[in-house]
Amino acid sequence: MTGIGVESCAGGTPDELWGALAAGRPAISPLELEAPLPCHVGGVIHGFDPREHLSAQQVRRTSRFQQLLFAAAMKAREDARLRIAPDALYVGTGGGGLDETARLVTMMNHSGWPRMDRLGLLRLLPNQAAGLVAQELGVTGPVLTLSTACAASTDAIGAGLRAVRDGTADVVLVGGVESWLDIPALASFRLLDALSQRPAAEAAVASRPFDRDRDGMVPAEGAAVLVLESERSALRRGATVHGEVLGAASTCDAHHPVAPRADGAVAARTIELACADAGLDTAAVDLVSAHGTSTPLNDRAETAAIKRAFGVHARHVAITAPKSVIGHACGACGILESVGVLRAIREKYVPPTANLDNPDPDCDLDYTPVVGRPAPIGVAVKQNFGFGGHNSAVVFGAA
Repeated sequence: MTGIGVESCAGGTPDELWGALAAGRPAISPLELEAPLPCHVGGVIHGFDPREHLSAQQVRRTSRFQQLLFAAAMKAREDARLRIAPDALYVGTGGGGLDETARLVTMMNHSGWPRMDRLGLLRLLPNQAAGLVAQELGVTGPVLTLSTACAASTDAIGAGLRAVRDGTADVVLVGGVESWLDIPALASFRLLDALSQRPAAEAAVASRPFDRDRDGMVPAEGAAVLVLESERSALRRGATVHGEVLGAASTCDAHHPVAPRADGAVAARTIELACADAGLDTAAVDLVSAHGTSTPLNDRAETAAIKRAFGVHARHVAITAPKSVIGHACGACGILESVGVLRAIREKYVPPTANLDNPDPDCDLDYTPVVGRPAPIGVAVKQNFGFGGHNSAVVFGAA
């Protein structure tokens, strides 16, 4: 990894994101929605101005998720000092322009379809964010958008790794983006009993993975892009290396549209396969960055998966849950959290799981409650699990 670009509720730089994660300082704030909804808090990116990254015409023609990904991609390119066109681009997103879909339906119902915005389709299609970046950077190789819900951007990292490893690419961009803090999306998640119902005044303590008093996930928006390149390319360019991607794997529970398998069996196999792809035993892992959605079903199933995958080592491996700080950015969560993993390895520090004041007795592993700690981290696993039973894991190593 030679370049990092970030747009998150914790800030627009890797340093700001890491600062919040390392301190266990939640970046969750009250939501301001136009209609009453039993969801009052979220990971909102405040102060983002697309005009700092796009022309006035581009801003008019794009929606927020496209703008966030574009900004993160340009930051990653600059961080990597990349002056050539990447060979490929892989982007994960859960919903793409869901907010734009709601806007268009409202417009059609109010004024009729002939008066709808003729560019609306281009603002909502999930592939359009990757297409916008590809046009700017001149990416003429594969430009693929992956939609595996909350595993999407972790899957994008895996796709980039395979492209570099098999020799079809020297330099790829991998990213993820989500901007789904709109009423229809949140209402749907609320009807599934997936969202926290804490009031706005309790925004900072709303996301509490593995805690006995958790009451659902906290939605967030965000984007991140990483530059991944072969060792040969990085050496030739004299690039600064932030860390290495050692292995990756993806599976599917094939079990239920939204609920994970309670025994964590397939999720565990994902971790095992990712470690095997890296040429490592699971006992070599020093840190696990958990999916940790703050929902009872996910947290317990993930605990079961870690126990299955790591065996006796599960009692010794350090675990952190970044969604306690930055909320759940759906298709972007994996890559945003991977930025934290890369920094944890570099800083030799385990970020805490914020708000883990009363651990759930069924989640009885070392989830690093409230206070982080120094640790000799050489290998880390980032795992994410999505609706539809999608599981994805990536293994990172030190530079």
